[in-house]
Order: sequence, then structure tokens, then C-alpha cells
Amino acid sequence: MARVLVVDDEGLMRTMVQVVCNRMGHEALLAGNIQEALGMVAEPVDVVLLDVWLPDGNGLEYQADFAHLPGNPDVVVITGNGDGDNAEAALRSGAWEFLTKPLQMRDIEQCLKQVLQFRQNRTPASEELVVDSGHILGSGQGISRALKLLAQAAKSDVNVLLLGETGVGKELFARALFRNSTRAAKPFITVDCASLPETLVESHLFGHSRGAFTGADRARDGLLLAADKGTLFLDEVGDLPQPMQGVFLRALEQRRFRPVGEVREVSSDFRLVAATNKNLELMAKENSFRSDLLYRLQGLTIVIPPLRERLDEIPALARQAIARFCLGSDQPEKNLSDDTLGMLLEYAWPGNVRELIHCIQRACLTAGKGDLLLPVHLPTHMRVDCVRRRMGQASAMPGGASEIAPTVAAVPGIAASCGLSVQDVAGQDVEGQNPPSLREWKLQAEKAYVRQVWDLSGEDVRKAAEVAGISRGHWYELMKKIGL
Repeated sequence: MARVLVVDDEGLMRTMVQVVCNRMGHEALLAGNIQEALGMVAEPVDVVLLDVWLPDGNGLEYQADFAHLPGNPDVVVITGNGDGDNAEAALRSGAWEFLTKPLQMRDIEQCLKQVLQFRQNRTPASEELVVDSGHILGSGQGISRALKLLAQAAKSDVNVLLLGETGVGKELFARALFRNSTRAAKPFITVDCASLPETLVESHLFGHSRGAFTGADRARDGLLLAADKGTLFLDEVGDLPQPMQGVFLRALEQRRFRPVGEVREVSSDFRLVAATNKNLELMAKENSFRSDLLYRLQGLTIVIPPLRERLDEIPALARQAIARFCLGSDQPEKNLSDDTLGMLLEYAWPGNVRELIHCIQRACLTAGKGDLLLPVHLPTHMRVDCVRRRMGQASAMPGGASEIAPTVAAVPGIAASCGLSVQDVAGQDVEGQNPPSLREWKLQAEKAYVRQVWDLSGEDVRKAAEVAGISRGHWYELMKKIGL
């Protein structure tokens, strides 16, 4: 018997699903909104039927939350508005299917049969990846999904396309895929398409014979031949010159090509992994990238999320970068101050993980023999950005900066839980009391504030972070700090 969770504000839709589940011998869990659904699931769920427009939010924004419920259910998105953009967003985020209302009971029954049959026949992919020194970190939803796909791809020779912004770690993923494949003992050949000289691309890839062109004083093997039995990694494949795309497509399809100046063809059994930070589908529509080559590259597509969507991973990434730098430069081990960590969590990281690593290296270098990284050790442009961001938030608040956040005294119960009266917090003298140190007072106030907001928000991370005016990653750090 399977367990099916339906999240829909229409009573008729919930009733239809319940009737279908009863007829099929399955258990139906019914919820009219997102928070009710997320709060009612304690045991594994097999399928989630998720409406898009719900009273407390857009279901698509919570799709990953439902996919990571106990049992890792498959999500079927349902909407009354047949929006192509919503359908694309849902499917790209891992939805099993996208259905448009009105639905009949037979539609629901057929969909459930297919999903449950798929789950029954699916062999779980190993998620254990052997990566050097733990270079790939993170347990968030986006990075977990990428690692699952990486584990699946490692078991086959299917072409893999890695998508992500500059600096997210596409080459790390490519190397992890290579190390976990059956070709791990063979060559791993990297080709940076952006740096290939346009006039010599063909000879670099396919090789050339002696005298094939001016300066070809001897024959050379190309990179495709060097990758025989191994893996060919085409980095920035979106920059591959258009005239070469057709030639490379033929070599990719047949695994055979002709070196420049040669009559005979040679073969190479290479596994292709490509990466780009460009929108290849848009380029294909604009005829700046061959659509038939794009289809060949998309054997399995892995999207690596940007760092701004992985804020909960920043502390671990930063500490790893600190440890590696200090070990390599023979410096004493360093720690992050709370203020420094706060700035790391507030910053937008346009350069992603690569920028974070360079930022930490710069901070360690500036700190010298000190054992604590302070905000002053961070790059100036980053500190300026954070200050501007805070000033912008302050100016946007009614009444200016004085109303950015409530004082401790303004929050009922916080002053008392800190062991101080409201008069103490307000700065009035209270005869006969020995106030705690400023550091201790701040820590007590912070603990009380976090617990108060956590309770008021119904233990919902999104709401709590919004109330506190910080990112979810920063809120997770505060929870960890006080032991929640």
C-alpha cells in the first residue's frame, strides 16, 4: 500500500484523490495548504500531488521541500492554469509530471499507477561518491539533487552536460564523475573551448600530420585521441566556434575523425563531459549554437546551484578553505568571528564558490599570525557591499535605521529570560544589581531572541528568517549556535 499526499485548496480535488486511493488500496493524506501538508507528514510518503496556487504560497517554490519529505516522494504538479513556463520550471526542478486541471478520476488513477510502477521498478542509485579531500561539500536540496544525478551518471558512459554559473565548481563535478566511473584509471583530458585559438581548434582537437599547415613541422595527436578509453571534458562548450560544432558533432556520433592533413580516419573511445555557464537552449534558438549538437550533449544534464542558493553550506566551505590555506602556508589555525560569518552569509557571491575561496585566502593572508578572522580582514569591495546593503535596508524602513529591528526590551519575555529587567535593558540604573558582561548579555539576549522568533514563527525556517531579517543560512547558524 502506498501513501499519497495531496496538497490542494479545492475540496473536490482532495475528495477525488481520496476516492481514487481508496479504490486502488492506497492511503491518502489530505491538506489544503503548504504548511499543513509539511507539518502532517511523519512517515514515508510515495507520491505528492501538489497544486501550484495555494493560499499560503506558490507550490513550485516548495517543490524541493516536498521532494525531500520522508520517503523521498515523487512530486506531480497540478495547476488550473496551463502555463508553459510553470511546466518547464516544475519539470526542470525534478517533478515527475505536470498535470493541468480539470482532471477526471481516471486521469488521477492513471498517473498514480505510472508513478508507483516507476518507483517499484527503479533501482536505487548509490549516492556514495569518492571525492578527493571532500572538495564537494553541501547537503542542501540543490546540491543533493546534483550529487544523485552524478552518482547515476557515473554508472554509465552517457554524455553529461554540467550547467552552472562561473565558479560553482563544474570542473570539480567533472573530476568527481571521472573518478567514480569505470574509466577512472584512464586519461582525463580537459579542453577549455574559450581559450582555443579559432584558427587552430581543429588541429588541437583532432591532431594533424606533418606539413598540414605552416609551422606543422611534425605530426601531433589531437586531444580526442589522447582521451581514448578515458574522459574528454569540454569546458565552456558554449564558446566552441560554430564552424567546428558540425565537425565535432560527427566525431561525437561516430567516435571517428580525420586529423588535419590526413586521408585516413582514426577512432577514439572517449566519454564526453561538457560544461558551460551559458544558456545553450537560448543560443540554439538564436542559431548561435547547433541544436543537434545540444541534443547530443544532453544525455544527462546536471544543474549545479549557485552559492547564493546554498547559504547553509557557506560555513562549512569557509572552514574548509581556511584549513586548506593555513595548512598549505604553514599558518596557525584560524576561526571565523560571528560578525565575519554574518557578512559571509549576507554577501551575494556573484563569483560563487571560487570567489568564496579567494576571499578566505585573502582574509587569512591579511590576518597573518592571528587566530581569528575579523570583518576588517575581508576584501574591501565585499565590506562596502554589505554596508550598502544594510544602509539600503535601513532607508527602506519606515522611520529610518532606528526601526530596523525591535530592541530586546520591545520583545515580550526576552528581557526576563536574559535575567534582566526591562529597565536594565533600557539603560536605567537599578540599585543593588551586578549586570553581566556585555558579551554575556549579548549572548543571552541572542539566545532568547532566537527562541522567541522560532516559537512565534511556528518553527518554520522561512518565516523565522523573514522575521529576523536575515537569510535562511544565517538563521540555521544561529539555531546551531544556541543548540536548537
